[in-house]
Amino acid sequence: MTFDLAEWATPYAIQAGLPLLPAHLSTIIRSLALWTTLQLLSSLVSPYIFPNTYPKLKRSTRISWDVHFVALVHAAIITPLCGKVWWDVYQHGGLNGTHPLALRRVYGYTFEAGQVYAIAIGYFIWDTVVSILFDGPAFVAHGVVALTAFVLVYHPIFMYDGLGFLLWELSTPFLNIHWFLDKLGKTGSKIQLINAVFLLSTYVIARLTFGVYNSYSWFMNVNFPATPHVPPIPISYRVFYTLGNITLNSLNFIWFRAMIRAVQKRFTAAPADGSNKLDAKAIAEGKQGVQVGVTGKDDSQFEREAGVGKYSRPDIGSYGGEREARWRKVAKSAE
Repeated sequence: MTFDLAEWATPYAIQAGLPLLPAHLSTIIRSLALWTTLQLLSSLVSPYIFPNTYPKLKRSTRISWDVHFVALVHAAIITPLCGKVWWDVYQHGGLNGTHPLALRRVYGYTFEAGQVYAIAIGYFIWDTVVSILFDGPAFVAHGVVALTAFVLVYHPIFMYDGLGFLLWELSTPFLNIHWFLDKLGKTGSKIQLINAVFLLSTYVIARLTFGVYNSYSWFMNVNFPATPHVPPIPISYRVFYTLGNITLNSLNFIWFRAMIRAVQKRFTAAPADGSNKLDAKAIAEGKQGVQVGVTGKDDSQFEREAGVGKYSRPDIGSYGGEREARWRKVAKSAE
């Protein structure tokens, strides 16, 4: 006899109001396995690909390295998949056309869209666990809200609009590349400047412009539809998705402020002689040099401001933990 996961889960899914979820459980499990494997693979392979960088990082930073790698791969996979589904809707006449997601914008469903969400759910399960273990409260909130929102689409509900929120990940590869360049000693370099342009551009387009528009479009369709929704949208769904929308859009703006300051830190001109003020005349006469960009590999000040700074964990590894600090203090007093 073979075990049928979908058949076993169906009664529970129906009871939970998610009748379409069982058909995608196997994809969710495979997705979770993929991201977990990629994290492990990064920790095993990175020391050989980057022998002068990765082995010298403290353990907490090596974990962050692996997490950033997984996030980059996920974004590179999920955004084209979402774009393909939306392109299919467009090819069938858009929201006024014949595509199942357009015919019933609130309650529409296709197996292909369900598979895209299943891949994302596997990632956000992994992401939520990692955020709880290693990241700040903002990342934990982001992971929990996103995971819950993408599970509930199997009601089915909001499958079309939800794809727009997954497209926010368009800026994520550039964010992770920015982080990797810091760790590889390319802080303030030309390649990081080029990446910063793409990072800020895609962030503004995907999250602050399209994201806000998509949120507004969703809100108006849910709360002020041209014709009443049949059946009516459950009040619990309306409240949860509205609060989630507000939370995630607010985080986007908070993170953007921190991102701007982190980029400015690297590419704002400063006097090379350490003085407090740039003198244009002195620069023109060659009496004052200019340093563009800064050294360093840490945005902790901006991360704390954004609520995404790392917790102080005494067991996370060498250098920087409370246990290490106490050990050094005792060793110094004994000398």
